[in-house]
Amino acid sequence: MKHAFAAFCSALSYFTIFPLGPLASRVAPDPLAISFLPFIGAAVGALAGLLASLLGAHGSLWWPIAAWIVLIFATGAIHVDGFLDCCDGLFASATPRRRLEILQDPRHGTFALVGMAVLTVVWIAAIARIPLAHLVLSLAFAGALARISAIVNAWVFPYARAGAVTAAFVSPPNVAIVALGAALTSALGWFVDPLLFAFVPAAIACSLILGWWASRRLGGGLTGDVFGAIVVVIDVAALVAIGIPR
Repeated sequence: MKHAFAAFCSALSYFTIFPLGPLASRVAPDPLAISFLPFIGAAVGALAGLLASLLGAHGSLWWPIAAWIVLIFATGAIHVDGFLDCCDGLFASATPRRRLEILQDPRHGTFALVGMAVLTVVWIAAIARIPLAHLVLSLAFAGALARISAIVNAWVFPYARAGAVTAAFVSPPNVAIVALGAALTSALGWFVDPLLFAFVPAAIACSLILGWWASRRLGGGLTGDVFGAIVVVIDVAALVAIGIPR
């Protein structure tokens, strides 16, 4: 139990701006810490939904933008940064080796700027279509589902940089904790809309297709930037699905 709590603290400290416990530092997490990602995603989503709901309840029209800002700010933009890097790296007309080099470049190019512009519009519009009464559970569901999808991709695809595997990819995540995260995700989706229960496997399948395409572009494997991009894409896709009229 103590080891699990330390792993949770490690995940929270690395993937959010909220340090917790003795491991309150941005040290790369181990596989056990990665297993807690769905819980971290649900917490971040719930926080963003709660703050935005309070704004909306007081008549503010800025609540969708507020939710979007919290979702990015609370995670230290770590996943968005991966998305931006992938826009530049994966769409580049270059060799797989060169694409891996581009992913490590801290500078962002045209593809990243265009990708972020499109992402921002879709993201905020998707949030705005969700009723305030469902916002907390909806953002929590999307955040948890996005991270479950990233974990599944980490299971399926090897790490792209041979000899540079971080502690997080030495061994698979904890199956029991990931299963609990999947159960939480499914429950959140069910409470928002029972139809979203079926969206969970569909979203994971789509993320695997995205992971397969990225691995082909990188010569057979994924990187942390790709996992971050998967989190962002599935998060936004889930919010779009929630906002579709039924």
